[in-house]
Amino acid sequence: MAETLKHITAFDCLPFDNETATADVLQEFIQSQSKNVFWFSANYNADDDSKLAEYDYRNNNWTAGRFVGEAIFNHNQTDYKITIKPRFGEKLLFRMLEEIFNIRITTSASQTSKSVDWQHYIKRIIAFIWLQKLANANLHGVPKTQVKREYKGAAIRGRLDVRQSLKPLHRNNEVVSTFREKHIDEHIAQIIFQAYQILKTDFEIGKINIPDSAREAINQVHSVVQNKIHISESDYKNIKYKDIYLSWKPLVDLSWDIIKRKQFSLKQDKAKKGFGFFIDMAEVWEQYLRAILKKNLSPYGWRYRNDKQLAYKGYFFQRELIPDLVFQKENEVAVWDAKYKRMKGRYFDVDRSDFFQIHTYIQYQLNHKAVKAGGLLYPISTTPNFDEYQSPNLINEDGVKMKFIIDGIELEEMNEQANPLEQEKKFINRILTYINN
Repeated sequence: MAETLKHITAFDCLPFDNETATADVLQEFIQSQSKNVFWFSANYNADDDSKLAEYDYRNNNWTAGRFVGEAIFNHNQTDYKITIKPRFGEKLLFRMLEEIFNIRITTSASQTSKSVDWQHYIKRIIAFIWLQKLANANLHGVPKTQVKREYKGAAIRGRLDVRQSLKPLHRNNEVVSTFREKHIDEHIAQIIFQAYQILKTDFEIGKINIPDSAREAINQVHSVVQNKIHISESDYKNIKYKDIYLSWKPLVDLSWDIIKRKQFSLKQDKAKKGFGFFIDMAEVWEQYLRAILKKNLSPYGWRYRNDKQLAYKGYFFQRELIPDLVFQKENEVAVWDAKYKRMKGRYFDVDRSDFFQIHTYIQYQLNHKAVKAGGLLYPISTTPNFDEYQSPNLINEDGVKMKFIIDGIELEEMNEQANPLEQEKKFINRILTYINN
């Protein structure tokens, strides 16, 4: 395959500039790879209409979607490889993942080489994140539950079962008793076991140094899980965590996502549909903003809220309202939506549906709380005058007094050397000004 492989490269949300990236090739790319997207959270609300590539009618060219990764596929007896990398550079991607998962991605873990495919590179980072989450979760051992056991013999263990003891007592002079003992949670163990098998086979987890705490947890799981058994969606959703084991939930969620969301791409017929692996930068951006806002707003009394809101409850047209970022301090709230789209301060950069969606979220909050600020948060690819990116009132000068803002973090496209930390601090300082004044 490598001898005739045609390589197409691009950056997320930017145009394809390779003449090989024709409409028919990109259509095959979209069709064959649409199921090969990995999400970090099983509960992430991905847009149904988001695509790996789409035609930009405004500029008459094909642009990459918001996903980064790599795919190899065949079109008209020709093999293609499409590589899409983050437009703000790998350093920012690692920075965002570190904030989201509260880990430190070492140089060895993030280092890539020209001989390694970009998809394998991303998989290695995900495997590293999984191991670090496992190590961090394993403070009190793998979660255990109370399991009811039955004992038959001359002695009694636990509580005597009189009814079940009648025949054994008469025949063999034995009684039946029941007792409870702690046992590793079967569903959690199976999910971790199955995710680890996928990571070992397809994510090159064997090339990463496994922390001792993570290795101990893997050994505990292997001691009780010998074979893979089916775990249903219901089994996963019904897992209960005691307070002492709450640190395991993010790991189990990530493991479930690895098992279920990637099942199609890991098992598909490579010869027919090709092989690919992509992550959604919109999800990464949203979780990154949530992480840094939670960390920096909580000292000022602002608490993150993740409750769902229901509009027109009881009507056939009821809908869930799920804003990305809602923070509350006493009776005041701030509500934002994270948008991983190009923002250069042009009229058409603010999508019409995004604009009305955030106003719906704000209006709902106004029915219950005092809204201090709200708006849309982007990676901003220009040097804006932020006074022109905010309104002191909602909709017009007669509207509710609150800060409606278009804001975000200033990031330079195609600049791998840019340091996001300074721009992060400026962004947080602006947000604090909006909500505390």
